[in-house]
Amino acid sequence: MRETGYRIFLAGGGTGGHLYPGLAIAEAIRRLVPEAAIAFSSTRRDIDRQVLADCGCPVTPIDARPFRRAPWTWPGFVLSLARSGNHPRRRFREFCPDVVIGLGGFGSYAPVRVGQKYGAATAVLNPDIVPGRANRRLARRADRVFCQFAETVAELGGTARLTGCPIRPSLFTHTREEGLAAFGLDPARQTLLVTGASLGARTVNRAVIAMLKDRGLPAGWEVLHLTGHKDYEEVAAAYRGISVPAVVRPYAEKMGLAYAVADLAVARAGASTVAELLAAGVPTVFMPYPFHRDQHQRQQALAVERLGAAAVVEDCPADPDGTWCRLAEVLGALMKDKARLDAMRERARAAGRPQAAEVIAREILDLAAAVTDRRHAAWAAGREK
Repeated sequence: MRETGYRIFLAGGGTGGHLYPGLAIAEAIRRLVPEAAIAFSSTRRDIDRQVLADCGCPVTPIDARPFRRAPWTWPGFVLSLARSGNHPRRRFREFCPDVVIGLGGFGSYAPVRVGQKYGAATAVLNPDIVPGRANRRLARRADRVFCQFAETVAELGGTARLTGCPIRPSLFTHTREEGLAAFGLDPARQTLLVTGASLGARTVNRAVIAMLKDRGLPAGWEVLHLTGHKDYEEVAAAYRGISVPAVVRPYAEKMGLAYAVADLAVARAGASTVAELLAAGVPTVFMPYPFHRDQHQRQQALAVERLGAAAVVEDCPADPDGTWCRLAEVLGALMKDKARLDAMRERARAAGRPQAAEVIAREILDLAAAVTDRRHAAWAAGREK
């Protein structure tokens, strides 16, 4: 019988948006209880290996794959579901987790369900405004569901809590001067940050390039464009033919440096991106990912727009010229309106929840304490027989 130390298992992956909040929770738990043991499971995607490479925790890759509607994919999905349950089952016999936290996505479902069968407390992180299939099913039996949007809490009810999306504190430890030096930007100019999050966003990249070729930039502005690795060569080559001051990078290892220099951003509206931009107080033009069936990015962007902290430009791949023209109109107006940018910045800061990771960590530790007490009571009762 284990006498001391909480054991926390975090499961998810497939995108950085699922894993970075998990890392923020892990960091917060370590600050509160340094002796806590923490482990992860992830999918086998390259982004998972990249994000978790330096997390300092054991990582168990599992053979999970997303559910597809096409019937011919179902046998493979069922097989992967069985395999993805076997991996955490073996791991849990060794690790004996007190709490299993689902970070969202297809990589979280099997470990959380196995955790429930092994008597662990379970929690689900649901930072998207619309719960996905896995989270919707897991939320029915989870001890806690942590949400970023009030609309989600109202939909899920029960154990759902409005906590915000966990953010790493290291994102906000950098100064503007450090960011300018890191990217080689001009301190006399204002900076437009363009980012498609961890994987990049091709239609956003191309819309920005088309806009700059046709309209250029207002005086006193420059661009920091984070392209994603797949589009870096294409975008970098395009900038060589555009006479605007710009720094082009495939990725920012320290995203906080990019937020520190951003006076305005163009971004997707993934849950983590929304949380980080709000907490950093960056006015943003969101171009939501247009291909999700539930359009959750669009709903998230509109929710932030209603707060007065952002503007929304629809990304219409079937109408690329219309997309970049709308983007040019919105950005052009904002770049010339300092008072509006200042107001958006203040509203973003007011809506941000930079302490979400610690709030969630404390609830996780409360769940772990309850499980430990229950297990000790069961063990003591067994000895008395």
